[in-house]
Amino acid sequence: MTGLGEVVVEVHPAAAVLVEAVAAGVVVDAVVEINLKQKIMKKIFIHTTPVLLSFIWLIFINHTLSPVTLKGPDFLNFYLILIVGFYMSIYTLKFFKASISKITFYFMISIFLLGIVKLIRGISLGKPVGFLIMILIFEIIVFMFLNLNHKMK
Repeated sequence: MTGLGEVVVEVHPAAAVLVEAVAAGVVVDAVVEINLKQKIMKKIFIHTTPVLLSFIWLIFINHTLSPVTLKGPDFLNFYLILIVGFYMSIYTLKFFKASISKITFYFMISIFLLGIVKLIRGISLGKPVGFLIMILIFEIIVFMFLNLNHKMK
């Protein structure tokens, strides 16, 4: 002890190395977690961009926020902008060699459900829904293809 009430402790060199290793492990875990969160945010940003663009088109061209209330050709335009933009974002992720995650499938399912809601509405009103049915079949094929590729990896 020194005169000031301080305690001087000798640390064994092996214990000091162990403490440094634990501290380095915590730092590495924190960096890995931050990188994982950044990758997830990048994927969310890439997938929300076509959704935002299609809704901006919807607001400026059709002056509405509800795509379900649109008439047939206007909804098909909106839906095709949404699908083409979304599949381009998937292609962008594949180009950057990013894996297809659950986020991608959640976006695909929500877009598909929007089409199903509009299909049900069109059938109940007695409107022709042939183009929408073809687009939905195409979406099912792409979903199955991506799901099959995702499970193979």
